[in-house]
Amino acid sequence: MDIVVGAVKKLEELLEHSGCSDSGILLDVDPHVTNCQFERGACMTAVLGGKCGIFTTFDPIRARTRISFMFDVPLDTPAVRGAAGAIINASAGFFCLVRVLRPCDPAAHAACRKNLADELGRKNAFCLESDTQTATIDGVSLTPEMDAAAVILINGDGIIHNEAGNIVTKYRKEKRILCLGPSTVGIARLFELDHWCPFGSK
Repeated sequence: MDIVVGAVKKLEELLEHSGCSDSGILLDVDPHVTNCQFERGACMTAVLGGKCGIFTTFDPIRARTRISFMFDVPLDTPAVRGAAGAIINASAGFFCLVRVLRPCDPAAHAACRKNLADELGRKNAFCLESDTQTATIDGVSLTPEMDAAAVILINGDGIIHNEAGNIVTKYRKEKRILCLGPSTVGIARLFELDHWCPFGSK
């Protein structure tokens, strides 16, 4: 299963006959945002009806588009998959499926790190795609072996990874899967995955 394609399909079904799928989306980059500490890259924004979702990526896209432009097309490059993530996040915010859309104030980073360590309870965790910040949290034990982990962490880079959907399908019944940061919020909601962003803003 491709989790990005699957999320787009779920969004398409949700919006069927509503007319909302033809709503305009503006993709841009906000250079003034301080990223979530678990994400790296440029803050790509997607604005829909006044709601702004973000996706942090090294391959941002600037364009005017529509939700429907994601339907039934290949989402086969990191840039396009990241743009789809941003649009899904903005759509989820606009339709009140999620509350957190943007990163927290940097003043909350230390509390977030401590709370995440408490949340993981010293269980072995595997992070899909590298996350140097999680690796430095006191009390968090990362393992390079997915099978040895009790928890699978998925950050923004991880959620658009080609194998993310297969990993979720294979492990969700036997391991906890925890999506980190505002970039993952929409896909996590559509697939009913746990999401971690306790201090993120609307």
